[in-house]
Amino acid sequence: PSEHETYSEEEPNSLEPAEVVRFLAHMRVLYPQYFAITALGVATGCRPSTLRPLRRRGEKADVLWEEGVLLIRRSQTIGGQVMNTTKTKRHQRLILPDELMEILRWHVAQLPEGPMQDSDLLFPSIVGGFLSRSALDYPFRVVAKAMGFQKRITPRAMRRTFQDLARAAAVSGVVTRAVSGHATEVMQRHYSTVSADEMRQSLARVVSLAQFRQIHEAEP
Repeated sequence: PSEHETYSEEEPNSLEPAEVVRFLAHMRVLYPQYFAITALGVATGCRPSTLRPLRRRGEKADVLWEEGVLLIRRSQTIGGQVMNTTKTKRHQRLILPDELMEILRWHVAQLPEGPMQDSDLLFPSIVGGFLSRSALDYPFRVVAKAMGFQKRITPRAMRRTFQDLARAAAVSGVVTRAVSGHATEVMQRHYSTVSADEMRQSLARVVSLAQFRQIHEAEP
């Protein structure tokens, strides 16, 4: 049977731009440990399976802190298995805006001493390993309930929400596809036209629309 999930008007599993601001603000207060991974997912459309194995340091670090670059090149499935490719079979080099890098630096600084701080992972579990596939499910349900949503919002909403935010921020289709990895083979040939500045500026518009800086700097 197909694993494709059908979305509807009543159950779009996506957040509107105004809802994103409130959702992230609630996440920042209720689950600050998951604020950065949620912000990154919303800002880039990355799947949870590609966010979990991200490494913040080490020989094959995926976060290039000085350059403001995020490398998407792995996917973590059930258990500890990591595939050295993504679902779309494409490696991506994302140029992140300053606001998003600030949130990631804050997140790393907040990691408690012990296994989490010792781990090379950007988003480690409390024992220093990969987050479970369901780690974000409960926080998303709690935040959605706190906002009074009737619709269901799951971690998959991050990817769908990015597409909607990108359209609202007037990000070109070429850049959106380059960031999300949803490009067709034809569009892939256009990747070279997406400069680092264009990607950073486009993602900055998405981040600005969702008010990342204001949410991050607000007192919980």
